[in-house]
Amino acid sequence: MASLRGKLLQRFVTPGEQLGVIEEFLPGSGTYVDDGEIYASEAGALQLDARRREILIQPKTRRPRVPKVGDIVVGQVVNASDKTLSMRVDQIDGEETNSGLTGIMHVSDIIRGYVKSVNDAYRVGDIVRARVISTKNREYHLTTEEDRLGVLKAACVYCGHPLTLQRRRLRCSNCGEVGQRKIASDFGKESSGWVS
Repeated sequence: MASLRGKLLQRFVTPGEQLGVIEEFLPGSGTYVDDGEIYASEAGALQLDARRREILIQPKTRRPRVPKVGDIVVGQVVNASDKTLSMRVDQIDGEETNSGLTGIMHVSDIIRGYVKSVNDAYRVGDIVRARVISTKNREYHLTTEEDRLGVLKAACVYCGHPLTLQRRRLRCSNCGEVGQRKIASDFGKESSGWVS
């Protein structure tokens, strides 16, 4: 038993490797059972809990962080229609993530009042800070109803130059185009903690 335990503790395994059978061990975290055989479901160090006769994997890879209800996320709008937008999530509570996750927002979650279309508040390419309000069906539903939530950085839809804030409206210094967005209270401030 001690020699088996020693071999198990020093062995690195990858997903799909056979580790044992359920007649000998209980499947622990990082494992799965298929037809009575225990397999690794993630890469890591194989471990044996001799007291419980449980085989488990100590992960060696970091799992990507995923947003939870209440988290503040920052990302870029990648798609906008009349009723919904999709936003690539670049930060979760101030920590950068490259998990490739996308959040969605319904037009009714933009402000406390009425907005006819998502395009009246957001455009593709805008950098937005939002709050996660639901993770139903493994989708990250967002809102920007609070004052500190909304657009942090935006570009002109016609010439692509950065927009600046003037009298609660966004103006392009290059072509003079004026745009309206649901802006965050700290729009354009580098200290607001967003990915550029």
